[in-house]
Amino acid sequence: MAGVSIWQGTVILMVASLLNRILSFGYRMLVVRYIGAEGMGLYEMVFPFYSLVLMVTTAGIPVALAKLTAERIALARWGQVRSVFRLSLIFLTLSGLLAALVLWRLAPFLTGRMFADTRVYQAFVVMILALPVVCICSAFRGYFQGWQLMRPVALAQVVEQVVRVSAGFFLGIYLLPYGVAMAAAGLAAGMVLGELAGLGISVFIFNLARPYYDIAADQTGSLKADILPLARLAIPVMLARMAGGIMLTIEALLIPRQLQAWGVTMREATTIYGQYAGIAFTLIYLPMVITVALAMTMVPAISEARAVGDCDLLNKRCRQSLKMTIYSSLPFAITFYLFAAPICGLIFATPEAGIPLKILAWGSIFIYLEQTTVGILNGLGSMSTILWTTVAGGIVDLLGIYYLTPVLGIAGAALGVNLGTAVTATLNLLALVRQTGFHLDFRTFVYWPAVAGAGMFLGASLLWRLLVATPEPWRLFQTLAGSSLFYLLILLVAGEISPGHFYLFPWPGQRNDK
Repeated sequence: MAGVSIWQGTVILMVASLLNRILSFGYRMLVVRYIGAEGMGLYEMVFPFYSLVLMVTTAGIPVALAKLTAERIALARWGQVRSVFRLSLIFLTLSGLLAALVLWRLAPFLTGRMFADTRVYQAFVVMILALPVVCICSAFRGYFQGWQLMRPVALAQVVEQVVRVSAGFFLGIYLLPYGVAMAAAGLAAGMVLGELAGLGISVFIFNLARPYYDIAADQTGSLKADILPLARLAIPVMLARMAGGIMLTIEALLIPRQLQAWGVTMREATTIYGQYAGIAFTLIYLPMVITVALAMTMVPAISEARAVGDCDLLNKRCRQSLKMTIYSSLPFAITFYLFAAPICGLIFATPEAGIPLKILAWGSIFIYLEQTTVGILNGLGSMSTILWTTVAGGIVDLLGIYYLTPVLGIAGAALGVNLGTAVTATLNLLALVRQTGFHLDFRTFVYWPAVAGAGMFLGASLLWRLLVATPEPWRLFQTLAGSSLFYLLILLVAGEISPGHFYLFPWPGQRNDK
């Protein structure tokens, strides 16, 4: 690991995530245009439940494995590094196979009773096949993450997404003549094939680099030394992810029903939900190119700093990651708020999806902060804190959806999500300050982001009016380019980004944890 900074790992994951987002973006755009929002809605109804089951079957093991691996590497306990990986791999393989078998038998009952639209059955059954594959793959990714080797993780993600997108779109179009439910099953089949490709790449890289991981082969670990620390870390992670997964599953079940209470038919509710989950959230998740990479990198990085007792380095890494999250995601939030309908119309030919996107933009900063703070708290070993903050935010989220959707429609559901993520992110930040003594200084984290954001907002509004005679695609592009440049200039003048801050963007061969 020598010579590789955590920021280089973050950049590697960011590049991979950016490629994946571009592929996913084009994929969803084509799916909505050629298969329709209804097919996307069926797929998106099943996916939260699948994610929930995946959280249960992986049981928080990948995060715990990454943390324990990083700690033991820092202390040169090589035998325990290997033994905890073996234990994790065996557990994840068995749990994935068992979950797939159980759900296969229960599929008719679950799809008939749980979902607002019973046409999800085909997609549900196909998606089950991915469970054991993803579980096995997560063991390898957690192990690589613990070594802070992000290239294998990034390569597996990119290969997985390429196969998923190409196979999913082909199968969706091929099966569309047999009905929209079969088209949704085709999308799910593409996901299964993508996961298989990602697993193949992970296993290949692991075997290729085997001599590197077999360092100090004379050292051994024990089951007792592995199972108790693994369980102590993994169980709270599993419960926290289960809580988040349960909330998302309830959302997917609740929103279509509450939309019907608002006054639309079941098919209309499915289409609106497809616009909300498949279009608005696809756009909101774009800045997670950065936050997901940060969250993954922070787990081993914070664990390493804490294991060797370097508090200054720990606080420095916390500050860097939160600053990067806020400064990089704020322009997206402003863009989504100002140009929600034009963006949805231009990319997805569905401008009505701009309604939930505009509302979600208000709370998007909290969505991104939640992702980063969860990564930091996982690195600190504060898994139980994440559990309670997730539950608290989820309760607010669901109450908001339940009471606001019948009154405001899909805008009410988006507002409920904003309230829930604001609660979770705020509680996570308070816990981080309490546990590390980290100081959120007003100028860096509030004042200058607000000033730069206001400047971008005013600049974008002015440019949009001045370019009224320009064709809309170019009008939108020029407006965003000009206002983003204005945002960066304000931060440069303020000294918040400068040549002295290039440590946030490391170059190959550079090691710098400042």
